[in-house]
Amino acid sequence: MTVSLTIPAALAARLKAAAEAEGKDVDTYAIDALHVMSDEDWGYTDDDAYWRELRAQADQTLREGGIPFEDVQRWVASWDTEEELPPPEPKVKARG
Repeated sequence: MTVSLTIPAALAARLKAAAEAEGKDVDTYAIDALHVMSDEDWGYTDDDAYWRELRAQADQTLREGGIPFEDVQRWVASWDTEEELPPPEPKVKARG
């Protein structure tokens, strides 16, 4: 089956850049991305179960703490540098 899509130029450019970064042609990259997005074998039988699990994880992070996004950004920015940082540690939320 062949499907043709018309997409905005900016999206096409991002798709092409992402495909090149992965060493794939645009068609293969797009097919892989669509496969991942439409894969039904994530352990959830419906969207409600997915969102309940996501909310439970978010609530746990709010209660117990987690890794601040800024720490992750600093860590990722240090990759492939002479001073690469170790992975950030979770921060326990202060009780009280």
